Amino acid sequence: MDVRESAAQYYDLQDNPTADIPFYAARLPSAAHVLELGCGTGRVLLPLASSCGYIHGMDSSAAMLARCREKVERAQLSSERVQLTLGDIAHFELRRRFDLIIAPFRLFQNLETESDVHGLMDCIRDQLAESGSAILNVFRPKLPPDEMRRMWCEPGERQDGETTLVDGSRLVWGHRRLRLNHDPLIVYPELIYRRLSATGELLEESVLPIAMRCWYPAELERLVVEHGFRVVERWGGYEGEAWGSGPVLVVQFELA
Repeated sequence: MDVRESAAQYYDLQDNPTADIPFYAARLPSAAHVLELGCGTGRVLLPLASSCGYIHGMDSSAAMLARCREKVERAQLSSERVQLTLGDIAHFELRRRFDLIIAPFRLFQNLETESDVHGLMDCIRDQLAESGSAILNVFRPKLPPDEMRRMWCEPGERQDGETTLVDGSRLVWGHRRLRLNHDPLIVYPELIYRRLSATGELLEESVLPIAMRCWYPAELERLVVEHGFRVVERWGGYEGEAWGSGPVLVVQFELA
């Protein structure tokens, strides 16, 4: 079942982040072979494609991948430059090695089980070039674990933005924070998309439940090292913020 199927049509219409794109572009080796895990509709993949020797995108959502494929075709990018694969990021074998492996926009946090976390790290290790590196990112929890458990959930719904579509209808998006898992600490926001007529009548609604496992700085570093990697660099954001002080945790690592 593709849980993102109904929401895929709205993803590119909301205010999606762009700060990470120049961050990844600045870390591309010359003529790099790149693997993007969770490529979605191509938000990062398309801008990077022109600077890569080859980029391979993987996603578990057929609907998201279909939209990415349409963009690749419109950009007239050949299969020698770009390939897309429907697959599970925690269990895959592409039979090639990559100079850079990335998983943008906190994709790593969607993995709930220890089996999937270890599976992803094993797949990265098996398909990373000897001189290559990988980059993972997660959001930095603003509160210590016990406070997150007490305070993250809240009643009701928050609106995050809206836009007017070409047909005159309005797209309104927001989220709910109704539940979490205590150990490991995983929060489960629901992303809500509503398309309204010019008069406010509800035309369509899509709810996308997602999992976001919480990782703290020392915990994330320990995971990387325990899987046989060496930390190359770490940041607190895409503009060079200090590790542990910015809005996200970004760690670059290579084979030890």
